[in-house]
Amino acid sequence: MQQLLNPFAQKYPEAVDSTLSSQGVSIQFNPYGPFAGHYLAIGGSDGVVEIWDVETRGMIRLLEGHVKAVGGLSWSRNNRYLLSSSLDATAIIWDLSILTHPYLHPKTPATLPSSSSKASSSSPRLQTIRFDAPVSNAVFHPRNSKIVLATLTCGEVVLVDLRNGSRNILEDVVKNPDEPDEDMERKKTAMACATFSPCGSRIYAGTTNGMLLVIDPVTRYVLQRVKVANSAIKQLRFDASGQNIITSASDRALRLLSVDPLTSALTPLHRFQDLVNRTPWHAIGFSGDGEYVMGGAGHKMAHNVFIWDRESTVLIKVLEGPKEPLINCDWHPTRPVIASIATSGDVHIWQTSSPDNWAAFAPGFEELEENVEYDEREDEFDIEDETDLARRKNLEEDIEIDVLTLPTDSYPLPPKPPIHLPHQYLTSEETKLESDKHIESLRKVVNWADENPDDDTWEGFWLSLDLEEELGEDEE
Repeated sequence: MQQLLNPFAQKYPEAVDSTLSSQGVSIQFNPYGPFAGHYLAIGGSDGVVEIWDVETRGMIRLLEGHVKAVGGLSWSRNNRYLLSSSLDATAIIWDLSILTHPYLHPKTPATLPSSSSKASSSSPRLQTIRFDAPVSNAVFHPRNSKIVLATLTCGEVVLVDLRNGSRNILEDVVKNPDEPDEDMERKKTAMACATFSPCGSRIYAGTTNGMLLVIDPVTRYVLQRVKVANSAIKQLRFDASGQNIITSASDRALRLLSVDPLTSALTPLHRFQDLVNRTPWHAIGFSGDGEYVMGGAGHKMAHNVFIWDRESTVLIKVLEGPKEPLINCDWHPTRPVIASIATSGDVHIWQTSSPDNWAAFAPGFEELEENVEYDEREDEFDIEDETDLARRKNLEEDIEIDVLTLPTDSYPLPPKPPIHLPHQYLTSEETKLESDKHIESLRKVVNWADENPDDDTWEGFWLSLDLEEELGEDEE
């Protein structure tokens, strides 16, 4: 898929290509798998979750379960499950598999025990998680959808493990081997945002006093504290590789930090800001390849998306849309496509303008401004010898072509945690011993996440349509 894209094409969009009519307030492309970026989940202000097909611009799912605005969305690693979090203090896990399939084990909504197959297929809600406060955002663990990290509007971050029913509120606690657990100092810190690293080995949380915390999900102790800003950190986003993280703070500045995959050490790199208008940011993110940084501006009378080069910090482009403020936006995982939401709820799809390239159909094709007389070559229309043609066709028939198996590098996959010691950490015995401790800690997290795995094991999962259900509704 990615190898079929034009490597010389522009890597960022230019203008609005189409608009999806909705009531959205949150938005997210599916990030991984062979169908990465093929589906767009939209959380509505009326509590309804819509899933659109990006290619056909058609709605393929309508999920009703919330009674207030849906502020957060999260896809599972193979796109079978969708997590929606709402201000009604609930988070709902949706099973998007409708039809029976041999790769879907052990059950799908169409095979659940129920009075009728139609009733079960019309209820994809798998589980509802209720909290004591409105939920601003919730995300799946990248390796197991039975682990959920929820951020509440009251300043708490809750780690929910559906395998054993445990709930743990994360606190700013540093493990000290010389002190017992009862004597450890627990800082009262309000957390405004939190997310898993793309490999699932660590939890990153932003506090209201500008601290970025790195937390071990197994022990729930803080491994590192980094002072990023002097104001509250509102948003956190990783790039696809997990080696860069961008933060959005209340001081209207975006800060880029690099992440060490082994030690999780954070190094500040760049700062992005609109120095002229002092623009607040409603959404942040990276391009699919991580080369560009995106910021959705919070202008009151404009719909602008800023795009910077990640390495040089140069402002590449300011996308100017309709005269409606921007609420949220997301970048396609593989293409130069951005989806943004206006205050009206409509979703705008930004793309690059692709002029017709007729030379792609005929290598010798040339566009002429004026008509010219064509000189026919002597051998241009010669008939090919039938014997040579038959022999060439027979040789081509012997070639086996695999059209079912996709190469693993043709679509984006979540990065894996480094559970083996890289060569750059073997410089000294002290460094090796310290690195071995980090490796052991990462292995514990991987073993903890892989215990009692979920049913989202089929990488080629796609959203099928229940044609029988639609037919039944038409007959009624």
